[in-house]
Amino acid sequence: MILSFSILPLFSLFAKEISLKEFLALALKNNLELKAFQQAIKASELEKEAAKGAYFPRLKLEELLSHSDIPAQVFTFKLNQEEFSAKDFEIKKLNDPKSRTNFETRLTLELPIWLGGKIQAQVKQAEAHFRALKNLYERKEEEVLSQVYQAYLFAILSKESIKVSESSIREAEEHLRIAKARYQAGTALLSDVYRAEVYLNRAKESQEKAKNYYSLAKKNLELLVNTSLGDFEVEDLASIPQIEIERVKTLAFQNRKDLKALEEEIKTQREAYKVTLSENLPQISAFATYSLNDKNYPFGSSGSGYLLGLGLTWKFDTGLTTLKKAQAELQKSSSLEKKYLFLKNNILFEIEKAHTEYQNALYKFKSAESRIQASTEMLRIIQLRYQSGLARMLDLLDAQSELDQARLERLQALKDLHEAYMQILLAGGILKEAL
Repeated sequence: MILSFSILPLFSLFAKEISLKEFLALALKNNLELKAFQQAIKASELEKEAAKGAYFPRLKLEELLSHSDIPAQVFTFKLNQEEFSAKDFEIKKLNDPKSRTNFETRLTLELPIWLGGKIQAQVKQAEAHFRALKNLYERKEEEVLSQVYQAYLFAILSKESIKVSESSIREAEEHLRIAKARYQAGTALLSDVYRAEVYLNRAKESQEKAKNYYSLAKKNLELLVNTSLGDFEVEDLASIPQIEIERVKTLAFQNRKDLKALEEEIKTQREAYKVTLSENLPQISAFATYSLNDKNYPFGSSGSGYLLGLGLTWKFDTGLTTLKKAQAELQKSSSLEKKYLFLKNNILFEIEKAHTEYQNALYKFKSAESRIQASTEMLRIIQLRYQSGLARMLDLLDAQSELDQARLERLQALKDLHEAYMQILLAGGILKEAL
């Protein structure tokens, strides 16, 4: 499934010609939406690494300044500063000690041993969310490519419309020349001349509209690829794209990145349930603290010592807040599962819908080509009849209008064909691969 475009010189007389492939490459490199998504993925990757960091011990450094005349505190300060003496056991000093200052420096190492499975669930949650974002990014790439594709098709349609209008202007000028000649010869009415002039002016108006749309389409392309390209042209559409619809259907489920992203988000939500529920489970952690105590200076060490410990915490939420939050996470998970089933069903519908549009556009294209042939011959005959005085100017202009309409409808049908082709690839999740 390769989309083919006619091969034209890279540079025309005034402006370089840029292919669809070049625009697609520029979009993948410079599109601002994709750049923003890349930052979101980077943030998710950092969050994933941050979650893994909870497995490692935590160091905490503290400096505490205390001043007190409370007997128990003064007693403790002296002991920790290793300045306690036998005189301090006098009853009066014990009951009514002088106030004392203590600088305590603590270096604590905390190590989680088991937090109810919270850390493990948080790591899995972060990893699943990261994978989901990566899949969504790949889907976003395809969506951006489809936008570029559509913009390029509109630019081609506008460009080709200019060419059609140029043909219409040349033919309308010929009709006007014949009408003037016949009027001067006295074999036609002045109204024929006016009708021919009106038709010529409308053809010129159509050309100006096509030129303006072409300019707008090129600006849209520059916006999508976030690049200023100066004066450029787009390539012409050549062949009708072919599609293997059954192959697209077969591969759709394994190729659709948004479907895979939803699978990962369901995993994320299930892990969120475990994280919430862990608050009601036992939590075990170890710690080690080394302390320095001094009467006069921070970070002083007139006394020192260590403390080792193992802690068990088990909280019971009597308001059932944790359980209700966990149930809410389960409901969110169930909601995502329903969205997943809908997306699977909708993918096949999207492919069928796009394929129907493809078939309709193909029929319209073939019909337009047949009408162009018939209208061209009809215009030739009526023009000869008008020159011989056997047909009216209205008949001639009607035939010209039919030909112009068939030409434009052929262009529109070719654009619709490529657009439907692109929608089939997008629905099947193989747009980037095919292009």
